Parts: sequence; structure tokens; C-alpha cells
Amino acid sequence: MTHAQDPRLVPLRDSLAGRVLRGSGNVSYYLRECIGEGGQGWVFRANWDDPSGHVVIVKVLRPDVVATEAMQRFRREAEVLRMLSTQGRPNPYIVRFYDHAVAQVPSPYGPEPLTLAFTVLEYVDGMTLEKVLVDQKGRGMPPERARRILRMIAQALDVVHAQKVVHRDLKPSNILLATEAGTEVAKVTDFGLVKLVDVNLQRTTALAGASLGYAPPEQYEQGNQRVSPRTDVFSLAAVTYEMLSGKPAFPFNEGENPLLIVTRILNGPRPTLMKVRSALAPELATATPLLEALDRELTRALAADPTARHDSVMDYWKAIEPPLRAAAEERTGGPAPRSQVSPYEATARVSSEGNLPAATPGGSGVQVRMGGQGAAPAAPSTAPLAERVSEAQASNPAAWAWTVLTMPLGPGSMRAITFRQGGDAAVAISTSGLMRWERGAWAPISLPGHVPRASIRGVRWLPDGGVLLFGEGGLVARVAPNGAASLWRVPDSEITFLGALAEPNGTTTLVGERPYRGAAARSVQGTTAGVVAQFSGERVTVVSDAINCTRLRSVCRLAGGALVACGDWGAIVRVEMGVVEHVGSICGGHLMNIGALPDGGAVTVGVGGHALSLTPKLESQLEAVQTTRDLLALATTEDGQAWAGSAQARLLRRSNASWVRMSGDIGVTSSMIAVWAAPGRSSAVRAASDDGAVVEGRIA
Repeated sequence: MTHAQDPRLVPLRDSLAGRVLRGSGNVSYYLRECIGEGGQGWVFRANWDDPSGHVVIVKVLRPDVVATEAMQRFRREAEVLRMLSTQGRPNPYIVRFYDHAVAQVPSPYGPEPLTLAFTVLEYVDGMTLEKVLVDQKGRGMPPERARRILRMIAQALDVVHAQKVVHRDLKPSNILLATEAGTEVAKVTDFGLVKLVDVNLQRTTALAGASLGYAPPEQYEQGNQRVSPRTDVFSLAAVTYEMLSGKPAFPFNEGENPLLIVTRILNGPRPTLMKVRSALAPELATATPLLEALDRELTRALAADPTARHDSVMDYWKAIEPPLRAAAEERTGGPAPRSQVSPYEATARVSSEGNLPAATPGGSGVQVRMGGQGAAPAAPSTAPLAERVSEAQASNPAAWAWTVLTMPLGPGSMRAITFRQGGDAAVAISTSGLMRWERGAWAPISLPGHVPRASIRGVRWLPDGGVLLFGEGGLVARVAPNGAASLWRVPDSEITFLGALAEPNGTTTLVGERPYRGAAARSVQGTTAGVVAQFSGERVTVVSDAINCTRLRSVCRLAGGALVACGDWGAIVRVEMGVVEHVGSICGGHLMNIGALPDGGAVTVGVGGHALSLTPKLESQLEAVQTTRDLLALATTEDGQAWAGSAQARLLRRSNASWVRMSGDIGVTSSMIAVWAAPGRSSAVRAASDDGAVVEGRIA
């Protein structure tokens, strides 16, 4: 949609077609036809340095919006694109920058020439995502196409954010789609180059430099102090919703007061795909668990409060990619199977690198063995893992040497990972199915067809050596050591299980969420309630709601026998004789994992670097943590050790009621979603990340 401009400027716009603008290094740009207009400028097709030269686009700032501050911002934002185009990690999904300059052109209004600032960018021979969505006439695009496009957009924004820049104007009209080498490619453009702050309440698509329907509330605040990468998370979620449904997340009508739209974004309900099923692609419209999973992440990403959103665009992408991929697989019948093995066959050859050598004394405390180009990662050490060391030594970050045992498989390739009790093996839910890690390598595990792999959210080892799978649609399945799988019956298909505890006596407890159907007053807002289900063998014995929390994520058994679970908004609950009692919370963050300690208490960790200790009486206390990254994984040992893994490859160890960051640069940068620690004041720890990397730390 174009913005109204002074009709007196039309002669100037038309006079520019056919003119030559001089840029940096005396390069000539031969302007052709005007192919677009924005709130503050015009876009021309042009040829570079020759009338028949390489095609580029030239964006010209209109003279009626030029002011000293505006010109400074125009130049500054041109430098941002210049930086993004020349940085060490260029990205093909960002429109490339070529030049920025100021030119004088004859005026159609008088003898004095006009000064025009302009920017030269890559020409993308395609159409905008906005045009694609309009052509779909209110229908959503197939999830596989949406997944491919969203991956490119997320990767582009990730590079932008790494340079401390926020796009602030992401919307379908600023995403270009082209075909390169037979493949559809998305490119993000319009980094504010012709977008100036212009408060004009007569407009219906922009207010204070923000695009209505795509900009979150913090963009309308004076000074934009709360604008951050989470601002772009909101915009990307709004684009996601529109791609999948064909409808704007926050629609507005021509002539409507923009303040009403902002109020709706602040206080109105969040859009959900479940409510527009008829507009969705068929493979998505019929997949209720996948819709619920997508709606959860969209609701979080579209939160009015930026602190409630995903931390980064890649966190958001990793959350929505599995259900999008699963929906695509529903249509195609799943990906072609790779060579597969039974879960308990030997799954990988031992690395030819040999055993891990000891770290060099007095070194940096970081040892990353990746050899020359193409070298294999170091093989897992065969030295005893439970060598006892002093607490002073174990709590000293400089005493630890870190080794990459397994290189990453791909960004976000793992949904959940769990180590076996001895730390010598792990199983994972990947985007392509079930996998097993052993002797330094991942290998796929064959999974019977009646187990819906797209619904799996978590995995646990069972005491008998089997594996427990759980997730959406009330899924609970046991995979036996011989590869046979049995589904456990759950009376409510709307449950999503997120955590599990399997005990040697045959009792299995699962926690998660389901729609809240009660009428009782609650201390939390939301449409879901935490849920606890218990099984004796494969028979369900308890299904009970935790009405004063929206979601439970992890559960453990304390040394004194109490069963305790943690969840969103700091919820702590106790389960006794099938009754769920809300204990309370002293933090507002989501608690992701809980583990028992030998003193009868427990520790729990969560988003924003929250960590709490619980006494045997379930009295809670916040503990100091040397990171603000989300703590995603937890391991506790029988002698009281506790380790946590976080986003951006942080590994922390609990010492004297505080959490000390033990890892520096350990050779990977992804989120640690599983941790294992050797008992005996552990001299060894292993961690696995959401891209499949596995690292090991040892006392040097």
C-alpha cells in the first residue's frame, strides 16, 4: 500500500526517469521507470555504470521529507546495510547494498537544482510476499513453502541482530521472493532507509514510524527505549500467521484511527490458527496437535509485553519449525527413510582420532579438538568418568578442559535429548525422527509406523533400558530394547506431555498441559492448565489438573518421597495420592527443569537465568546465577552435584547455593538442551545441544 504524497511532487518523480545520478567513485546510475513508492521515497529500476549495465534499484528520498535529522538517519541506515553487505558472514537472504550518495538534479519547479539522497541496492526479479498473499485470496500457503520462506527470513534477521541492529519494519511488503537456480529465495529489504518518524494520525498504515498490524506496542513508545530483537520476533510472528492463514494477525480498516489498532494489540486477544481452520492448507487444518503447538508459539511471540516473547528470532524459528515440518510430512507421507538400525544395535564406528588427551596444564581451560579442515571431532574419552576431585577444584572454571565429541548436525535439528544414566549414550527426538548417540556419532533409530513421530515432544530412558516417548495428542509410547513399541492409552487426546519421570518400581509420572475446562477461579490467566498423569506399568491411574498454573514442564521425586513438578510463571506443585497442590512461586519466569538433591530438597532452573532451591518442606529461595540466558537443561547427581545448560552454550555448576559459569568458548554456540554429570564430585560432564553437537568437560 502506498502513502499519499503531495501531487505537486509527481512532475519531479516523472522527471527522474531517464536521468543519470552520480554515485560513489563517480559510478553512474541510469534511472529507468519508477517501480515503487513508499512513505518518504521512490524506487527506480536502474542500470549500473552503463545504459545497458547490470540492473539495480535506486531508492530516492523525496525532497519534501528531507530535514537535517532525516538526512542523518538516512545516511546512518545506509551504513547499516553497507555493514551487513560487507561483514564477515554475508547472508543471501538480505538485499545487497551497493552505494549511497547525494546528487543534484534539475528542478521542474524553477532554476535552482534539487538535492536528492539516494541508495543503490540489489535488484530482485520477483514479487513481494504481500503480493503472493493477496493472490492467494484469503487462503494460507502450504506449510512446507511457509517453512522454507520463514527459515530464510529468520536467518536474515539473526545476522541483522548480531550486528546490534533491529529491522523494526518487517512485513510482507518488505520481503521479496525470487527464483534463483530453480529455488525460491526470500530476501529481506527496507531497513528503514526511506522510513522516517512521522506522526500523522490520518495515516492507516504507519504511526510514529511503525507499520500497523506488524509493529509491537514498544514501537509506539516515545524514544523506542524497549525496542530490541524481540520487536522483530513480534513482527515475524505476525508475518507467520498471515502466511499460514492468508489473513492479517491484527487487521485494520481504511480510515480507522490507528490508536484503536494499537489498543487492540495491547489489550485484545491474540490471533489463533485454530479459529481460522477453513483458511488453512488442508494438511495443517486437519492436524489439531500441530495447530495447538503453532498457536502456543504464536501467542508467545505476539505477546504485548516484549519480555514474554522468545528471546531471539532463532529461538522462535526453532519452536515453530518442528510442527511446520511435521505438517509437510503429513502431506507427503514423511521423508524418505535413511538407513536405520534397531535402537540397541551398535550405531557408530569408533572415531579414528583415538582417545581424548589431557588438557595442557596452565592452559585456557578450553580444549577444542577439531584438527585441520574436515577433521573428525575428538572421540569420547575412555578414562574413568567418576574420578573424585575436591570441591574447590570442581568449582574452578579454569580447571575444566572442554572437547567437542560430536560436531553439529544442523541448526535446530534436535527437539529433545536425554543421556543414559552412565553418560555413554543418549537418545534424541530430531526433526527427522528418533536418533541414538554413542561413541561420538548420531544414528537414526527405526520407529514403528503407528508411533506418530510428529507428535513427540520428549524422550526419557526407562529403567529396563527401553525408551519412553511423549508429547502432543496425549502421546505416551514405550520403545522396548528390541525395538518393539507400545502406545499407552491416555483418556484425553488434548493433553500435551512435556516432562516425565520413570521410576524403578514401574511408576511413570508425566506432566504437561491441556485446555482448562473448569469454572473455578484461578490465580493465573490462560486457556490451559497444568496436568499430571501417572501410570502403573502401562495402565493410567491418575490424571489431574493443576488449575493454578498454565503448564507443567518437569517432575522429580524428592528423597523424602514427595513428588514435585515445576512449570510456567514459576509454578511449583506437589502431587500426593492423585491430588495436585499448588505450592507457589517466588519468580515470574518459566521453570524448565527440576532435579532432586540428596539432602531431601531440589533445585529448579528456567528462562532468564532463574534458579531456585527447594528445601524438603518445599520452601523456595532464589539463587545467584552467572548468566541471564535461558537455563534449559539440568542434571543432579546422588552426591549433590548440579549442572545446568543454557542458550548460547553456557554450562553452569552449582556451588555454595550459586551457579557458576564453567564454560568459556567450548567450540559450539547453540543451546544446551541435555546435561549429564558423573557422580563423585564429578570430574566429568557431558552436554548436548539443539543442533546435535555433544561436548565433554573434564578436570584438567
